[in-house]
Amino acid sequence: MYSLVTSESEPNQANAGANVAWDFNDLVEVGENGTIVSFVNTADAITYPGTTHKAKTFTSVTDGDISYYLAVDATGETSITGAETSAISLNYSTNNGFIGNFPLAYGFTNADAVAGSFWANGTEGTFTGTITSTVDAYGTLTTNIGSFGNNTPVTRLKITQDLILLYNSIPVGTLTQTIYNYYNSTMESGPLFRSTSITISVPALSINETQSTLESYRVTMGTHEVKNSLNLSFAPNPVKDVLHFAGDAEIRAVTIIDAAGRTVLQSATANDISVSHLSAGIYYATVTAGSGVTTLKMVKE
Repeated sequence: MYSLVTSESEPNQANAGANVAWDFNDLVEVGENGTIVSFVNTADAITYPGTTHKAKTFTSVTDGDISYYLAVDATGETSITGAETSAISLNYSTNNGFIGNFPLAYGFTNADAVAGSFWANGTEGTFTGTITSTVDAYGTLTTNIGSFGNNTPVTRLKITQDLILLYNSIPVGTLTQTIYNYYNSTMESGPLFRSTSITISVPALSINETQSTLESYRVTMGTHEVKNSLNLSFAPNPVKDVLHFAGDAEIRAVTIIDAAGRTVLQSATANDISVSHLSAGIYYATVTAGSGVTTLKMVKE
């Protein structure tokens, strides 16, 4: 879970290199995001060839959901195979975009050609371009919002995409994206802080959008901060067999993780979920309902 934040002064991310100190201390929380990483189903694997994993971010901001489809092998080699937002879908079926072989080390850089098809506003076309991954800096990170404290050692991965969108082989627009991922020093978990900026321009389809987000990690397993931004409840708790959810918005998805951060159950659009097969212990249920997402602590008898 991440706090979706904004800043009066845009965080300075221009500095790169060794021993950089990033101090983002004027952040204001405006919502929350939850990112779920899971194995893909058969349909997704067919749509996005080579895909093994899906990383979906649910946000409390309307139309802010985004999904990335990834090919990850046993050695950690990771490539992007697809992306879906409210404005555009990209399928890298012609040439997947290689990101790197995780964990990455400072100094790593790679530029990879990408190509495939896109869909936007009912129109289909193709795209070509480049994705560039660079571990361009390391140092310490301090924020006033987040669960990781001050002067936390981090390594930064910068990913940029520059795509040309084509219709009938004629260039009709562009897509540019820059993502800064601040990982812990060993890159053993998800980013502690993440900034994303994406600009899509397709004049013929009346698309000219720029979306920018800042996210600060706020949940550490074992000292889980539970924040219910939806009018949502569940019972019984502790639970033995069936967990019942109730709230004002329609439930779209439920993911339950254990105290070690492992996904143990996923369910779609269900108000009653059987948890009888789970072992006794503490779990966290991330619930997507309406246009929001929240996390609730659950005890299994």
